[in-house]
Amino acid sequence: MNKRTRGLGISRSDILVGVLLAMVLLGGGYFRFIGQNWDEYTSWHPDERFFTNMTAQLNGPLSFTDDNIDPIAQQNATCLGRYPGTGGVGGYFDAQCSAMNPNNVGQGLMAYGTFPAFLTRWTADALAQLKNDPTIAGYYGARGVGRIISALSEMLIILATFFIGLRLHGKWVGLLAALLYSCTVFSIQQSHFYTADAVADLMVILAILGAVWVQTDGKIGSYIFCGIFCGMALASRVNTAPVIGLLFLAAILRGMPLLDGRLSWNERGRIFATCFVGVVVALFLTILMFRLFNPYAFTGPGFFGLKPNFRWLQDVGEAQHLVSGDAESPPNWQWVGRTPYLFPFSNMVLWGMGIGLGLAGWFGWLWSGWRLIRGKAGAVLN
Repeated sequence: MNKRTRGLGISRSDILVGVLLAMVLLGGGYFRFIGQNWDEYTSWHPDERFFTNMTAQLNGPLSFTDDNIDPIAQQNATCLGRYPGTGGVGGYFDAQCSAMNPNNVGQGLMAYGTFPAFLTRWTADALAQLKNDPTIAGYYGARGVGRIISALSEMLIILATFFIGLRLHGKWVGLLAALLYSCTVFSIQQSHFYTADAVADLMVILAILGAVWVQTDGKIGSYIFCGIFCGMALASRVNTAPVIGLLFLAAILRGMPLLDGRLSWNERGRIFATCFVGVVVALFLTILMFRLFNPYAFTGPGFFGLKPNFRWLQDVGEAQHLVSGDAESPPNWQWVGRTPYLFPFSNMVLWGMGIGLGLAGWFGWLWSGWRLIRGKAGAVLN
């Protein structure tokens, strides 16, 4: 038998890696999907309780809170006057009257992106109609759907991790990276909660994959892919904004040949045009995805109503204050009396990533930095 399968260009090692990757996915899936109702409906996670309650109320009757700028009576009157035929419920992009805006269905502080909640709500509604079971879109049904989506997101991250390693350093590195991530403690934990984290992580890793493609092939399609998922990441958690910097970094690295004086001006023009157009297209798609899936960062009432929503800015600012250390908030108590840097590092390695991935990740990071400083060939791929 030839080393490569006739007509397909697939080697025996390719088949072996494919089989091993399937085993990694099966093993990773087992740990992520087993015990999805581990807490037997008690919902101990406070963020999950908030998300579940919010999701169950989305697209329901309007229920304004005192957290809004205007008094409740005035908010009701405004929306009823604007949409008398629907009981005051406005369109999707109307931040003041939409029933998809968490602030309008009884939720106060909402500092998360809305895409994970929308995805869960839309999926739960579709399943409820398919099975003719309205409880799927209720509190516990939505929580169950949200946990499944979290587990699926983490499974897709394993696959995306493989493709990142494959593109940068080959199939065996990709397989090792996928194996290590499949055993990551924090990933397995997040698969058993319905929060924004798993979906946001998936969007970030797909944006990183897009940036890797931008750096290695520079095709417009790679820029499009990266831009879409940068926007989806922002729509899931606004604090994922630094991932956009990877787009610029990848484009800069792709454009480094411009500094080569031996290139013709025509070739320089082609490289510059591709990088410039690619970045512009990617940024446009980032903004578009954010507008579509985190619509209440803007007031609306239509798609082109792009005035920033003061209520959304207020919620983001309040969330920043709560995690700054200046607020007396129970989640901040874990940092009291802890050794700076060492405490989060030990938690990351021992309990977040796991010893295997933790040590491999930090060693790889240090080794990559050393190779970059020394100017080793291929160091920028890391």
